[in-house]
Amino acid sequence: MAIDPEELVTLTDHGTMKLRSAVVRAMILSAKERKRATIVREGKPAILHFKEIRDLRAKWDERRGSSPRRNRFHERQRQPRRIRSRGNGRKSRSLAR
Repeated sequence: MAIDPEELVTLTDHGTMKLRSAVVRAMILSAKERKRATIVREGKPAILHFKEIRDLRAKWDERRGSSPRRNRFHERQRQPRRIRSRGNGRKSRSLAR
């Protein structure tokens, strides 16, 4: 199923947009809305339900070589760790001298 991400489609209850945008929007919907998410297009298959939308997103992520979730994880791993300061190095003075 070769689908052009730039194709104009209709995401039910959200209007007309490019397929790539419709897929992204469908993926961020609440669980209840996601079940009803449907993309209507001119080509075959004409109707994409959420399962097909999810599969399409996964296929596009594979083609790019990674998924957004995995990218965020690796970005966090690459950042240098912060060393917490333990004050200015002086010992605390007691109030009673």
